[in-house]
Amino acid sequence: MIPIICIVGKSGVGKTYVISKLVAELKSRGYRVATVKHSAHDIDLDLEGKDSWQHARAGSDAVVISSPHKFAFIRKVDHDSTLAELSRLIGPDFNIILAEGFKQDKATKIEVHRKESGKDLICERDELLAVVTDEELEHDVPQYAADDAPGLVDLIEKRHLRKDERQTVSLFVNGQPVPLNDFVHGLFSNILFGMVSSLKRIPQATGIDISVRKKNG
Repeated sequence: MIPIICIVGKSGVGKTYVISKLVAELKSRGYRVATVKHSAHDIDLDLEGKDSWQHARAGSDAVVISSPHKFAFIRKVDHDSTLAELSRLIGPDFNIILAEGFKQDKATKIEVHRKESGKDLICERDELLAVVTDEELEHDVPQYAADDAPGLVDLIEKRHLRKDERQTVSLFVNGQPVPLNDFVHGLFSNILFGMVSSLKRIPQATGIDISVRKKNG
């Protein structure tokens, strides 16, 4: 599974600044990075009067806006999506996902703290990978300055990234991620790539995506 790190903290402490620094450092080391921003408010990317807005207004449950360089996927949902659900949409082509917010999620967290916000942290010790802080705290957790992205990425690499990993297999059952041990990970990878390579007129595969749905009845 793709590792997910949540950057959390009280309002105004600099979470976006820390994520920007981490993205730049991870990219400089050759990693493919995806980011997710949580908002407590509704979002609306399709402007009134535009074709995509008319599609949604007509009743479409999902609208995709595509161009030669990027695309946007807008889908109606009935709940606040979890990071596991969002990581499935993001896909397997990334080495790490950095999420801003999502304090209630089970993913590992880095808390951003500033002196003027008080001594208390919003996370419990067992939730935290590290704290980014402008003062020394009496907490048994690694602490870094906001500009020490290299040191923080060193820790992320040590705990969550394997530089020698060449293939990534992600399994979701009923929309939820299923952890795979090394044996099953290798088994899935070898079988799937072996089956695809035996098909005629199929180019050499570097990535395989399979979705299986059981028919009702």
